[in-house]
Amino acid sequence: MKRRDSIKTIFLSSIGASISLESCITPVGESIADKVWEYQYGRTPHEKSRDEKFLNSIFFDQTELKIIERIANIIIPPNQYGNVNDAKVVEMIEFIAKDWSTPAHNNYGENVLRKGLIVINQLFIKNFNKDLLECSDDEIKIIFDKISYQDNVSEDLSEAASLFATYRYMVVTGWFTSEVGMKDLGYKGNIPNVWDGVPDEVLKDHSVSYDKEWIEKCVDQSKRNDLAVWDDDGNLIT
Repeated sequence: MKRRDSIKTIFLSSIGASISLESCITPVGESIADKVWEYQYGRTPHEKSRDEKFLNSIFFDQTELKIIERIANIIIPPNQYGNVNDAKVVEMIEFIAKDWSTPAHNNYGENVLRKGLIVINQLFIKNFNKDLLECSDDEIKIIFDKISYQDNVSEDLSEAASLFATYRYMVVTGWFTSEVGMKDLGYKGNIPNVWDGVPDEVLKDHSVSYDKEWIEKCVDQSKRNDLAVWDDDGNLIT
């Protein structure tokens, strides 16, 4: 099974059990909500104010954001549907880091997400004498393969494996909950079928038939997206 297919399977099984880089590094003070949130309906004034606060603040610096983007692109490589930037995966992780950087969340952003970047990057310095961003994709995959399976990981890599698992989960979640990720998943949602009336055999069983003029007016697939219009007397106009 291909790595991407494996990730799809993991994500789908988890369902039952249970933003571009530029946006994150926009200077504080500039309103970027319109750039990030494509769908803004249903937000209360409190939620909008809270979103503005987070969207106009910065947690990760530019280097950290680039590391996250590189990690995400290895976990979910670009394909015909798009890439992690199209899915706004980096923005999602940045937002979570800011949202959970509170005592109530044990400063998760600092103690887990930022720490994860430091610990993972140290592995590349130790093994290749250079930072993750300086490594090739093949070199990155060598390290990631060592920390991808927590059950078999060596004790000295257990912390890195745990932190990597956190990033992998966030990347996969960010991807498959985005529009491009849904296309990659093959999810269609509720799509109306083409309906051209009751089948002929059913009509015959009941000894009835459609009026030709009525059928031509009401079951015209070329107009299936048009809204019906009625006159004041309840007669169908279109």
